[in-house]
Amino acid sequence: MAVVDIMVAVVAISMALTPMVLLLNEKLLLPKLGTKEADEAGPADEIDEQNPVIIAGFGHFGQTTGRFLRANNINTTILEIDSDRVDVLRKMGFKAYYGDASRYDLLHAAGASTAKIIIVAIDNEEKRLEMIETIKKHFPNLRMLVRATNRFDAYDQMNAGMLHVYRETLDTSIRVGVDTMRFLGHRAYSAQRAARTFLKYDEISLRKLSSIREEDQYIITARELIEELENIIKADNQNIVDNRDLGWDEDSLIRDATSVVESN
Repeated sequence: MAVVDIMVAVVAISMALTPMVLLLNEKLLLPKLGTKEADEAGPADEIDEQNPVIIAGFGHFGQTTGRFLRANNINTTILEIDSDRVDVLRKMGFKAYYGDASRYDLLHAAGASTAKIIIVAIDNEEKRLEMIETIKKHFPNLRMLVRATNRFDAYDQMNAGMLHVYRETLDTSIRVGVDTMRFLGHRAYSAQRAARTFLKYDEISLRKLSSIREEDQYIITARELIEELENIIKADNQNIVDNRDLGWDEDSLIRDATSVVESN
């Protein structure tokens, strides 16, 4: 009877600890060790598109920037080294390509020779520095906007010659998107207004998603919220055009100032 009691106790303790072990694995071990990367998941995907913007790394930072740009009708080529993440992204409606974005051949296949901007948002700090050097050597005309994990990572990037370094927060990932729009010729006011709208509704989405624990339901809801936010921003952008709401726009301010001077 004592043996049975001990066995029951062991099973009960094991059942109680299992969720904790799984949580520790997800929160602590996987972010450090990664999942199926590089050679473990097979060769890189064939890339069948070229866009003005490349996003290397589509974790929480890259996804925020990527969703913001997509909501503003800016096409991007997404490169991601975590094959499990690629699978989830595809379920959520993103066209993502598996592969190591620090490699010259993958960058070339992604259109780095003709793209205007690359957003370097990969998780690994050493890989980011390696990627910076590869781009400087082979694609000198490609403008780099680089994520930095912290102050010291930013120091390394600045010492590597980076002009556009973004320390890691929600606000800076949105700022990457705003600067990308400006560099591509979009009006400054339109980009700033879209950023405010995005942040407002992203906070609402965050609260909605926080209570969902089941993976499939999370993916379905996340995809619906992404599409909803895109439609909101597209409608707002159209409203700006219809009403000729061009405040904060540098070109319009210059024209207005010039007309005042001429009239005087």
